[in-house]
Amino acid sequence: MSSPQGFILYKIYYGSTLIYLGRTKQPLQNRIRGHLFKKPMHRSIDINLVTKIEYAKFKSEADMNLYEIYFINLWKPPLNIDDKCTDNLTVFLPDVAWQLFETHLWDKWQMELQGRDDAYQMRDNERTAKEELLRVMRRKWHDGEISEEAYYAFKEAANKTRKEEHESSCKISR
Repeated sequence: MSSPQGFILYKIYYGSTLIYLGRTKQPLQNRIRGHLFKKPMHRSIDINLVTKIEYAKFKSEADMNLYEIYFINLWKPPLNIDDKCTDNLTVFLPDVAWQLFETHLWDKWQMELQGRDDAYQMRDNERTAKEELLRVMRRKWHDGEISEEAYYAFKEAANKTRKEEHESSCKISR
């Protein structure tokens, strides 16, 4: 099945709660992937919380844009921060036909994102362990178990390693 494309509005749900309403002219599958993988200009969506995605097609870009602002102000999804007014609508538009969006790539995306989450958790655990080791070394210096020179040599080596790791991760993420 090919991904819907044209002038599309889509709704993303966490449980039974509509959390985001967006629009796209690109294939819907590409737009959803952008949300999940936190691409620039995409609202970040947690794949593990998504329970349903629905979409509606429109005949023109003007219709799509009008309905987007209308539905954001009618339903006030929490992740939509632009185009949201504090007062209530006084006009009503005809409802549209929403269809369920499904993709065979969903499981693949979940596994790919889990791998990223695991790598992030591992880097975070390493950082925490290094910080703890630095605290231990500082305590040893204060307790007289190591010299001041030994402590600062250790700290300098740790900072150099941290800087090299940061530069390496910046190259990988490009």
